[in-house]
Amino acid sequence: MLYPFTPLYWLGVTVRNVFFDVGILRSRKFPIWVISVGNLSAGGTGKSPHIEYLIRILGTLSLNKKNMDITPSRTAVLSRGYGRNTTGFVLASETSTAHDIGDEPMQMKQKFKDLYIAVDEKRPRGIDKLLEVNKEINLVLLDDAFQHRYVSPAMSILLTNYHQPFYEDNLMPVGTLREPAHNYKRSDIIIVTRSPHNITDVERKMMTKKIKPLANQKVFYSSVVYEDIVPVYKNNTSIPVIGKNTSVVLFTGIANANDLKKNLQSKAKEVKHLEYPDHHWYSLVEIMKVVDTFKQIQGEDKIIITTEKDAARLHQASVVEQLGNLPLFYMPIHIVIKEEKEFQEELLRQLGSYQLYNPIQKIR
Repeated sequence: MLYPFTPLYWLGVTVRNVFFDVGILRSRKFPIWVISVGNLSAGGTGKSPHIEYLIRILGTLSLNKKNMDITPSRTAVLSRGYGRNTTGFVLASETSTAHDIGDEPMQMKQKFKDLYIAVDEKRPRGIDKLLEVNKEINLVLLDDAFQHRYVSPAMSILLTNYHQPFYEDNLMPVGTLREPAHNYKRSDIIIVTRSPHNITDVERKMMTKKIKPLANQKVFYSSVVYEDIVPVYKNNTSIPVIGKNTSVVLFTGIANANDLKKNLQSKAKEVKHLEYPDHHWYSLVEIMKVVDTFKQIQGEDKIIITTEKDAARLHQASVVEQLGNLPLFYMPIHIVIKEEKEFQEELLRQLGSYQLYNPIQKIR
């Protein structure tokens, strides 16, 4: 029933991209390095965890050897801030909440306190504002920005889900693609996310062949690593061990919780999953459903688990009142890339070879 609407969507997206390609709509360049991380599909590829991965490795690479001087104190992350109650440019601070900046920027600010984390639905304005805050910033990581062509990045990283790669997907509203699959050609690096830890070289070669990367594009494969659980609230000082006798109440408001659920099912006796849409703000009724589900489980070996992203949305006083005395934990994740050395070398190569834009030279 939705197929008749797909050509209309295709037409709108294609006309917009053509306008950018011919210069009717203009992409701005900035005198700093800008790395865009995004996808062709609507959610589910793990953009924010990959931004965090970039933050970590950019702090360890020998960038000074290439005279780039990229350091955490000169790095910023700019996001749209999906789900926030504010508009315009907002710079995250120690007093910011998920209502102010969104759950994913809030999660990053809690992890990387020295980094500049900001949100703005207009990315060029957001970069301008960041440079006003600190003119020494020389690298901005754009979260979920593959379609935001008003900024011309130094490097564009495209993510695609191993379980639903872009070449097997359809345009919205039939599928999840925001734009036609052939636009993957705009990217510099393609990362296949959520790939199995035991993926073989043969499988990678076969998938890379289906992606059909251009000569200038590199393809890498990343996986999710689940870490030890962490208390959502500080009053939970004892960290339980999830074993074969443990019952888990899992509640999630993310795009895809299948991998997390499978991970817990491999450890626990049972997993009761309460699933909600991505970036979901929980009502008191929904929180009470979590509490009731937990209380209905017989026995003492039971626990409530959510995601780190969800945990950023669980600090309202009414929510804390209901969940604060229960064993509530979140499970952090981090990203590993199979070809980590090659990825870092490619990152260095592209950043090092990029000619930074100089507006003064253009005026002359």
